[in-house]
Amino acid sequence: MKTLLPSRFRRRGASLVEAVVAVAVLAVAIPLALAAMGKAGESSGSARAETRAPVIASFIRSELEAARQDGSEIYGKLIAGQAFPTGGRKALAFGRDGAYLGEISSAQYDKGLSRLNDQEVFFIASAKGVTKARGVLVTVRIEHPAVRKTAQRSVVELHTLLP
Repeated sequence: MKTLLPSRFRRRGASLVEAVVAVAVLAVAIPLALAAMGKAGESSGSARAETRAPVIASFIRSELEAARQDGSEIYGKLIAGQAFPTGGRKALAFGRDGAYLGEISSAQYDKGLSRLNDQEVFFIASAKGVTKARGVLVTVRIEHPAVRKTAQRSVVELHTLLP
């Protein structure tokens, strides 16, 4: 003879099927949520670079104009209408706010760096000028994050014309 339990004891907890479905839902949802958080972090870095890019490009343009007039501490003396750089890449380090921190070596550029002169480096910029009919077309290349190797950095390029 079968004994019936009172109704409050009959249905306690979850069945095995319910537990398996809950685990499966979590197994799908957690990686998706983590991937979305990773993408949000990447896009905030790109947004920061795009906001700082005009500041950095303006700094480089003013240095190039000074180099064409009296000479610049960074670029030396440039001849109007002449392409540059002549001695290889000249890479410059910039902080989080777009402030110039200093020139970096070719090895630092390739490997990436986190600090220069006890300050945190966020962006690496370089400029290249090509002679055109109306002047020198300057391409300012801003790479971030500076701590990564060259191939792993994101790039923002801005172009301007120096008459």
